Amino acid sequence: MQKATYEDMCQAYSDAFKAYHGVRPLSGYSQHMTMDEMGEAVLQFYRWVEEDAKWQREQEDRAINACMDCGAPDIATAMRWLEDAYEMEWV
Repeated sequence: MQKATYEDMCQAYSDAFKAYHGVRPLSGYSQHMTMDEMGEAVLQFYRWVEEDAKWQREQEDRAINACMDCGAPDIATAMRWLEDAYEMEWV
């Protein structure tokens, strides 16, 4: 197995940062971080991405269930009501 280079770690950090924040980090971040620090940050960013996705799914489920409790006859109708209410496409 090939060991990651500093450049590889910088790219992984930039990718993970973007996955969580939606934008790449400003240049120069790598001057203040060791490879180990970047590795830990990469893992933390991906943990946060996973936690946020889980939280989002839970909120969507709660919203659908609330619509069902208010009389939506099925999930498709509940999703349509939510789309209409928030002018968005429910996934």
